[in-house]
Amino acid sequence: MSRRKKKRKNKGFVLVIIEFVLALVILVAILGVSAYFLCPLKKVTVEGTDLYTSEEVSDYILDDEYSTNTIYVFLKNKLFPKGDAEFIEKFDVQITGMHSINIVCKEKAILGYMTQDDGKYVYFNYDGKIAEISETYIERGYMKIEGVTCDEPKVGDKLSIGSDQVGYLTSLIKILKKNSLMPNVISYDENNHITLVYDTYNISLGNRSYLEEKIERVMLILPKIEGLQGTLHLENYSNQNTDIVFEKDTEAEQ
Repeated sequence: MSRRKKKRKNKGFVLVIIEFVLALVILVAILGVSAYFLCPLKKVTVEGTDLYTSEEVSDYILDDEYSTNTIYVFLKNKLFPKGDAEFIEKFDVQITGMHSINIVCKEKAILGYMTQDDGKYVYFNYDGKIAEISETYIERGYMKIEGVTCDEPKVGDKLSIGSDQVGYLTSLIKILKKNSLMPNVISYDENNHITLVYDTYNISLGNRSYLEEKIERVMLILPKIEGLQGTLHLENYSNQNTDIVFEKDTEAEQ
């Protein structure tokens, strides 16, 4: 094949590419103009959270002058999702019609919280990782943990109680929830032993050994100490030592 024919073939190929790109640009422009005029945003619904009002979520997502168009809001959320709202893991914008969207809020999974000296609340998830640090207290029945401190806590960090203790804590809370035994506070001592704090009595569980057996015994004993004030000691419970002592609060009796 001569050089002249090769040049003609290459030139023809380049022209085809240019024509294709131009056609694609024109098509995108037409679609964009059509979307702008045919899909103005008129209705926004919000679901998945009661921590924020629908108006607050809408204002957070529709945060620029172009957020009056259904297609624009949808594409913007997919390409540049917002995820820096407290207690919200992500927002998902769904198109429900030419003029409407639905914003689905996925809240962070939180198991419990601790209070800091600066007044902030450190919330942690089921993996024992810090999920949120906030000045806001959320009334959701999250378990309060005392006796654990976090120096310079950061979101994503593990609780400073060791991996074994994190597993103990999460397992304990799940068992307590299952048996409707959720206390007011779970308290750690200097040996990382746990005490459950209720309105009138405490339950000293000690370490994680025989956890399920301890809870089973607690379920049997609680009706017998109803109305009493003191501490139920199970920290030394084992297969060899099944003695359980309820130590009355002498000051309360006086």
